[in-house]
Amino acid sequence: MERVQTPGRYSVAGVEVSAIDMTGLVRAMRARIDLGAAAPGTFVVFRDAHGVVRAHEDHQLRAAHEAAYLICPDGRPLYWLGRLRGAVGVRQVPGIESVEAVCRAGLSEGWRHYFLGGGEGVAQKLAATLRDRLPGLEIAGIETPPFRAMTADETFEMRVRIRQSGAQVLWIGLGTPKQELFMAEHAPHLPGTVAMGVGAAFDVLTGRIARAPRWMSRFGLEWLYRLMREPRRLAWRYARTIPRFTILVLRDALQAKSWNTAEPAQK
Repeated sequence: MERVQTPGRYSVAGVEVSAIDMTGLVRAMRARIDLGAAAPGTFVVFRDAHGVVRAHEDHQLRAAHEAAYLICPDGRPLYWLGRLRGAVGVRQVPGIESVEAVCRAGLSEGWRHYFLGGGEGVAQKLAATLRDRLPGLEIAGIETPPFRAMTADETFEMRVRIRQSGAQVLWIGLGTPKQELFMAEHAPHLPGTVAMGVGAAFDVLTGRIARAPRWMSRFGLEWLYRLMREPRRLAWRYARTIPRFTILVLRDALQAKSWNTAEPAQK
């Protein structure tokens, strides 16, 4: 099997992030899909500050991230940190924007897309929305998994459906950390596919949730816009995530400074 070269990675609080931009994401997707149906299934994670904090505290989630084909800097702070650390070619790669970018890139090659996740009817609406925007888009399948844990029979049948659909790109909208653990569990059983954990993109692209104005996204304030719209659901998350993320980043910086200023070891 031909080996695909992937972008380098940098670390944020011990959590790896790919030094990549949207063009690089599309290029890496094409390289992987071109390997064909015999290639092992793999997956792509889109990471923000909340996800970094969760992965730092959850070894199972961190292991899933490290096993990913790519870990894209979804949040603006992760892009800024990459630039500060000298990562070459890194830009913010929002999961929301990647959906249309990847779908558009694969139109001429007939990439087949499978949409899994969201609430009842959301995956269907997302597929219809994208097909309207991108005539000719190949939809291999659509489904909404149960919110409870699936039985062994349900898991087996889901994998069979995806394999038989001929899907190459599997869009997953289950939210963090569920979607990352889901992809790490199922991708090895779905040869020829690349799963993409895009979370809220299902709701944003179907108009169920509004996205922050571009100027807020540019200044890393998308979290504030979401908080203003959903304070009861997100207030506790951000009250915990923002200080914790700040502490982890500062600790990283202090450790890096101590390594750089340490006296050379005596021979």
